[in-house]
Amino acid sequence: MKLPKLVLPEVPDLSPRWRLLALALLVTAIAGVSMGWNAMPMLKASLGDTDDALRLVMVRDLLHGRGWWDQHVMRLQPPVGVWMHWSRLLDGAIAAWTGVARLFTTEANAELFTRMTFWLVWFYGSVVAMLLLARRFTSAPRLAVVICAILLPVSQMIFGQYHPGRVDHHDVQMTLFFLAFAGAVQRSRKLWGPVVTGAATGLGLAIGLEALVFDAAIGVAIALRFAFHPDEAPRLRAYGLALAGSTLAAFLIQTPPVRWGVPACDALAVNLTLPLVVAGLGVAGAAHWARNGFVVVKLALLATVGALAAGLYMGLDPHCLKGPFADVDPAIKPLWLDYVSEVRTWPKLLKVKPADAIGLAVPCLMGLVAFAWLGRTRALRQDSGWRLTGVMLGATIAAGWGAVRMLGYAEWLVLPVLAAAGVSIALRYKEFRLAAPVLASALLLPMAATGAVLFATGHAGKSKLKEAASSPDYCFNTASYAPLAAAGPPGLVLAEIDLGPFVLAHTRNSVLAAPYHRMSYGIVTARQVMAADADDAGAAGAEARARRLGVRYVLE
Repeated sequence: MKLPKLVLPEVPDLSPRWRLLALALLVTAIAGVSMGWNAMPMLKASLGDTDDALRLVMVRDLLHGRGWWDQHVMRLQPPVGVWMHWSRLLDGAIAAWTGVARLFTTEANAELFTRMTFWLVWFYGSVVAMLLLARRFTSAPRLAVVICAILLPVSQMIFGQYHPGRVDHHDVQMTLFFLAFAGAVQRSRKLWGPVVTGAATGLGLAIGLEALVFDAAIGVAIALRFAFHPDEAPRLRAYGLALAGSTLAAFLIQTPPVRWGVPACDALAVNLTLPLVVAGLGVAGAAHWARNGFVVVKLALLATVGALAAGLYMGLDPHCLKGPFADVDPAIKPLWLDYVSEVRTWPKLLKVKPADAIGLAVPCLMGLVAFAWLGRTRALRQDSGWRLTGVMLGATIAAGWGAVRMLGYAEWLVLPVLAAAGVSIALRYKEFRLAAPVLASALLLPMAATGAVLFATGHAGKSKLKEAASSPDYCFNTASYAPLAAAGPPGLVLAEIDLGPFVLAHTRNSVLAAPYHRMSYGIVTARQVMAADADDAGAAGAEARARRLGVRYVLE
């Protein structure tokens, strides 16, 4: 008997961008309600992780009159202090969000409101980017967008950096990269895509350098399109001007004038700002003056611009070629940095937490399979946007191999690829009844496949990764710091390194150590005191040294 054809459901026309933006808003609202309902107890009990706690300290100081360009935090490892490399733009955005809320409620409630809602801004931006990507590589873009919209709020893997209480910078960097990437692969001849790409790249690097290599790959891809396709000149020009303008503006706004000439490897400093401005203006000039030139001429011109930018970067501070941690004191690596879980390699995670490692790897492998399926057609293989998507998938997965935190980028990017692949499978086999369950399986495949692998390997139910709303650790619990806050006059606290930000957030004390790579003096000194021998002589020596350092309290 001949099986009837599957009639694919009609979905609303999402080609007007306002409808896509509205759908993204609906997805964000669903995620916000579901996550917020479960997270409220945790928000009241804890400030989140160490970076969330210290960010709140920075924002509170800003709201209470600290200067915009004053980022020298003396409550960290006094009397030296620490010049924090964190973006003042993000501090200002959080402070503004909280300041508006303070007009309608108490200061404490305003801060709670910020912690409850601020992450939704970046979640929304990431959802918009994913929906734009989902419609890009399928002949049924409306259906792919809807499937991706269903996948997003139910995929627990994407909430590692996006959840209530998050006022850190990692979600912001991820969102700006996603927007830059989504803008770069759009087919529209309008210039909003490259403008978004350039602006998001500049702002993203002002927040942090985590996605620097990915952003560079996007820039190279846009430049190469122009080299082989003259009609890409307006897009390259728009991208270059937006990149140069956003980078320079962000640098001038958030960097104190006295530090405009100071290079740094871990932040948007002069040694990165000038090369980016040169690169942006250079490619914009190439697009304007060499639009109809020979391919070899355009390639040579673009290579010259790239060489000038790279030479400028290396000349201003060649040490930064070793990466953002190039200036880190080697002494703190075996004491702290080697034990930071988010920069642990995936093979190391597999040894100590195999369930977590498997849970991270399965969606990434599925994304690669889905990408390969989509690439069956010659037309798509010749699509520069499709090729760039493959580069980004490979680059984010490779980065995650070296530091598991980076797998968060890949876990987001696989969702629109899975959505497009699900639609492609359904269209190919729509004459069979099998198409319906195949299409439905695309909605639950990441979770179902991960669960199946965990069950098969004997790790089912053991993974605690991405439990954003779980109960806080006792040492991170707000109530745990009440005795210290009430102990007496504020002073210097000696404590385990991860407790430092919470001491600052919950008390008026200062701390000798905290988990930040610019604090080598405090980290090394605190470790020397706390690692003293347990015998009487060692204890007496440790106490004497602590008193010489001015320590008033020891927090155990």
